[in-house]
Amino acid sequence: MNIVCVGGGPAGLYAGLLMKLRDPRHNVTVVERNRAGDTFGWGVVFSDQTLGNLALADAPSARAIEAAFNRWDAIDVLINGATVRSHGHGFCGIARKRLLGILQARCEEAGVALVFDTEVTDAVVLARRHGADLVVAADGVHSAIRTRHAAVFQPDLQEQTCRYVWLGTRRRFAAFTFAFEQTEHGWFQAHAYPYDDGHATFIIETPESTWRASGLADLDPAATLAFCERLFARVLGGEPLLTQATRGGAGMWHRFARLTCRQWVHAIDVAGRRVPLVLLGDAAHTAHFSIGSGTKLALEDAIALAASLPAEADGDLDAALLRYQAARMTEVSKLQSAARNSMDWFENVARYGAMPVDGFAYSLLTRSQRLSHENLRLRDPAYIEGFERRFAAQAAEQAGVAAPTMATPPMFTPLRVRDVLLKNRVVVSPMA
Repeated sequence: MNIVCVGGGPAGLYAGLLMKLRDPRHNVTVVERNRAGDTFGWGVVFSDQTLGNLALADAPSARAIEAAFNRWDAIDVLINGATVRSHGHGFCGIARKRLLGILQARCEEAGVALVFDTEVTDAVVLARRHGADLVVAADGVHSAIRTRHAAVFQPDLQEQTCRYVWLGTRRRFAAFTFAFEQTEHGWFQAHAYPYDDGHATFIIETPESTWRASGLADLDPAATLAFCERLFARVLGGEPLLTQATRGGAGMWHRFARLTCRQWVHAIDVAGRRVPLVLLGDAAHTAHFSIGSGTKLALEDAIALAASLPAEADGDLDAALLRYQAARMTEVSKLQSAARNSMDWFENVARYGAMPVDGFAYSLLTRSQRLSHENLRLRDPAYIEGFERRFAAQAAEQAGVAAPTMATPPMFTPLRVRDVLLKNRVVVSPMA
């Protein structure tokens, strides 16, 4: 089978590699619009679970990726001059350029053809040129191929309300760091994490109204960096911020685009021949960067797609692609739901900014609803015990009762509602 993957990012490269490994008889080509060695962005982050999935799919590439990882297990929340740290989260970071280099080298080793500096907007023309039996569109959130066939794929692309800028720094972080600064115009937050021995990703996010009121829409890249360095001086510890942007203002700042598609599979007519076309990675879906799962989802798409291909040349490819779509849509929808919760939390930081530091950090850690109170206890018992003791003491003081002698889950602390003192916080409205 002749397979062409459009997009030489992690998704396209990994899909091409795994499909070639599944059946070396496949002729697999990956076509990328940029030149070899070009990359955009700084680092990407994985969880320990994602590493396990990669190891099962292709051990050699997983070993090479793991050897380049920077590991940490803590999350730091910085606000109002205080820092709250929670352990047990298991993160790994790698430079995007290093990840691409590993996957490119592994593709070449496996016999996948890599074609660079080639723009593709028409899957039919591409399929005719390569005699393709399957076209995989992994050309990103603004996929030209998906756009051309939008009537079938039915994409829903929604730009969110915050502005963000993707920066780098030489500041070394020991944890996944969330830092918050309040200005006269509103809140700014930074998402920072290490990805190699000398660099970290540093994303700054703020509501559109705050961004405009701060004058950032009119600043060039140098002035933008200077503004952000002053704002997050305590976090950066004197290190400068780095950018790959060539334009300032709105050209430097982005709004996250949340993408879902009703269909991921289509068939195009290529000179009277029916050729399946399938979406992969950000071309099919996105997840907000605050949960760091965009690359994870793309690579797991690639694993599922390769695994779904029929083992025999005359197998039912259409049925296989529909199985891939059904399986991945279910998994992606779960993570997109968590990502939306997380995104909403960060878009409404002002709602939580007046909370005590403990409560603010706890709200952030549980924002996506993937981490429960008891799950946090499993990850970091000391953090949860300390949080419970402090919360229970505050609750007792507010209710005017004696403080408990032991750590107590927040649900079971007293709550005074007007003149009524409740023994716990389980409150429901009357049904009648």
